[in-house]
Amino acid sequence: MKNFENKVAVITGAGSGIGRGIAEASADKKMRLVLADVDQAGLDETLELVKSKGVEAIARVVDVSNLNEVENLASQTFETFQHCHLLFNNAGVLGPAPLSQVNRDMYDWLININLGGCFNGVHAFLPQMQSSGEESHIIATCSTSGFIAYPMLGLYSASKFGIRGLMTSLRAELNGSNVDVSIVCPGEVTTNIVNSTFDSSQKKDIEHKVEDSDADPRAMLEVAAEDAHNTYPISPLEAAKAIFSGIENKDFYIFTHKGYKRQLEEISAEYLQAFDQAMYQ
Repeated sequence: MKNFENKVAVITGAGSGIGRGIAEASADKKMRLVLADVDQAGLDETLELVKSKGVEAIARVVDVSNLNEVENLASQTFETFQHCHLLFNNAGVLGPAPLSQVNRDMYDWLININLGGCFNGVHAFLPQMQSSGEESHIIATCSTSGFIAYPMLGLYSASKFGIRGLMTSLRAELNGSNVDVSIVCPGEVTTNIVNSTFDSSQKKDIEHKVEDSDADPRAMLEVAAEDAHNTYPISPLEAAKAIFSGIENKDFYIFTHKGYKRQLEEISAEYLQAFDQAMYQ
């Protein structure tokens, strides 16, 4: 896909961060937009931003972990614009916490948003994207944490490893069809995702246990930040431009940073060594 003008983009998590950057980049390309987020205030800000660029756009408050709400978003998209050319399954949360302190409610919350939201988007939009016959693309926001696991990010990495598996299978299933597939693997982008923490009646108990263990989740996340050699934070708009470049090239893996090459090579070497040591052919 090279010409984006008047094409339709659906963006979840559009109220801030990379989602807002994608919305802005899409508006610059004169696309028609469907914006979704759970944050009404942030969503309104993004809607105002893209409309100031003279494009058609609608915004809907949507919890991507709720299949009915995502299906309603799909219905509203096709009723309003008749098409979906780019589906950005972007909404996600970080929820940093040590696995020893995670309860089932927190697990369900994070997995249902990150991995479940991606599945719900594919389930709700793919059939009509296929049946339209028009060139289309599904893009899921994964992460370098879909390859590299860090302390405090066990649930996050599990969800992102899951997205990588889901989208890799989808890519194989859609090979040769009118729908392309990509996963975005950002490095450090200046977003507020680190503040996306679990909020329930159990939250205080979790925080109390973390304090008792003398492990500050935010401080421990520095392990992930320091592991990225030769990288620097980029803006959401810069990330979005890299994403669109990957879409134009039909790349499956879209990386925003090059600084993780060493870590990925080490992981690959570990896999190969394990294969070499396998007992049976």
